[in-house]
Amino acid sequence: MSGKVFVNYRQRDAADNLLPHALLVEALADRLSVHFGRETVYFDTTLRLGEPYPSALRARLAETEVLVVVIHSTWLADLADRAGRRTDWVHDEIADALANGIRLLPVVLAGASMPRHQDLPETIREMANVQGIKLPFGSLAARLDTVVAEIELVVAPSPPGPVVTVEPPPDRSSLGAALGVLLLCVLVGAAGAATELAPFPELSAVWTAILFAVVLTFFLLIILAVSGSRFALRGPMNWLDERLARTANRAFVVFGVGVCLLGLLMTALMVVGRFGLSTDSVLLLMITIVMITVGFMGVVWLRNQERTPDWPAKPVAPEPYWVRRACVELETRLNAWQAPLPLARQQDAQVALAGIRAVVATMTAPEEVGLFAWWRKRSPWVTLTHAGLVAAALVMAILALVLDWVAGGPDVVSVLWWLGAVVVIAGAHVGAVAFEYGYYRAQIDAVGRTVEDRLASMDDRLAVLSRPGLIAAHCLRFD
Repeated sequence: MSGKVFVNYRQRDAADNLLPHALLVEALADRLSVHFGRETVYFDTTLRLGEPYPSALRARLAETEVLVVVIHSTWLADLADRAGRRTDWVHDEIADALANGIRLLPVVLAGASMPRHQDLPETIREMANVQGIKLPFGSLAARLDTVVAEIELVVAPSPPGPVVTVEPPPDRSSLGAALGVLLLCVLVGAAGAATELAPFPELSAVWTAILFAVVLTFFLLIILAVSGSRFALRGPMNWLDERLARTANRAFVVFGVGVCLLGLLMTALMVVGRFGLSTDSVLLLMITIVMITVGFMGVVWLRNQERTPDWPAKPVAPEPYWVRRACVELETRLNAWQAPLPLARQQDAQVALAGIRAVVATMTAPEEVGLFAWWRKRSPWVTLTHAGLVAAALVMAILALVLDWVAGGPDVVSVLWWLGAVVVIAGAHVGAVAFEYGYYRAQIDAVGRTVEDRLASMDDRLAVLSRPGLIAAHCLRFD
């Protein structure tokens, strides 16, 4: 069952005028191409530019398993008009098929009937013995399904849908230690430069290490607070995510939110500064918060700017936001498209649907559900930046303990303080990861509650746009 389907029909009359039924035959060929594959169905309009017609036609006919013969109301008269010509491709294709044992499937359109033996030339008279299928007005779609089912007995259909694989993101967990070392070097260099430019008090090596560990832990606690806030506000965040997916200018929205947030933080710092903080302290806090806010909003902005120029976009990571955005984009296109829907658009829509389903299946796969697997693959900013901060904070805490022991010898108090610092550092990391994982799972659950209904609705819309009966009616109405 690896042969091809050949559509035999009369396109023009003896005066070279396009016959009205040619549009309906094009819809029939389009329907067969969707079911059996574009390369499996030969229709004369699919001939490539520059390809010689006679040799290409005979080559395709040699690969044919089923010859679909479309019989219209003036089929016999048109056949008789060409009886004296050197070449009549409709006649010759049928004759070659009968001579080579190719299965014939006559499709009789409204207003026509199967030709009788005495009406046909001797070379194709055997076609009168073949059982045909009528396509009466009012039941075109159902009868075309019958045509497809008959051909399917001989020619294998194409796969049920495009197979789309989701490329797993690279394993970035091994970069955490390297990022931590780099971050520590940057901070040490920045501290050295700051001591040259500002009159910092003289600190011992122990207190310098402690100060760095505290600063790094402070950033970890900020990340923990952000992750906890995202988890606590997961309902509104899901709503905002959906709105962003439906917003054309997402970068403007993200920038506006960042400006508002930054303005609120600056106002809060100015108010706090009037209650005892020095100008330098307020300025330092402002700079720190600006850097954190700009970095965070930059990550969000880049995430919302991730776009593939070509459509349908290729799924590169199983993210709920990608599913939302892909659904919105496909829904927008399906609502804007009108019948007749070209085969290329049908195939693009099918690829887009398959991509969404592949991402949803990947997100809900067992290996993606576990917290550890998610921590290693799905959260770049917690996996890399956060792990680097944790590594740097632990290094500074250990360095402070070692320097303290070198200066005064081991003691229980320093060990307890070090253990407390380790608990805070590890707790901030584990807590942030747990909150982020909970937020991620909440997003998946929110998408899962609606995605099946959305995909079913888009399937129905695509089926309506691709229905051959509607396509033929549209073509005939506007011809």
